[in-house]
Amino acid sequence: NAGYMKEGLAPIKDTAKEARAESLAIEANLELASGQARINLKGRFENLPDSLVLLLIHPTDDGQDTRIVLTSAAPGHYVAPMLVEGHAGKRQWIIEPVNQDWRMTGELSLPLNGTLKLGKDSLLNPP
Repeated sequence: NAGYMKEGLAPIKDTAKEARAESLAIEANLELASGQARINLKGRFENLPDSLVLLLIHPTDDGQDTRIVLTSAAPGHYVAPMLVEGHAGKRQWIIEPVNQDWRMTGELSLPLNGTLKLGKDSLLNPP
């Protein structure tokens, strides 16, 4: 159906924001454990963002899309309660600051096992 558009949370691909993340050499580690989402962020920032938005986007069911806002607990360390980890399976992940100045994207599989290193080379969790 040519008129169909995915409604969920998936933003339109914005390569300028992704190129900005690359120019800042941003690296992040994501951990989803014990009811919390945690992200450690590194990069060439003038100022680290106050908070980050993590989107976990289900490939077919936008009712399972998850948006988590993580706030800074310490410089470069962001935390948010995560009540539901959702169903197992593949997700697209997107991390961006609240001001949407840059964006990182990739894929992961839930449930996460340990820490996932997020960067342009991280497509899937290690087994």
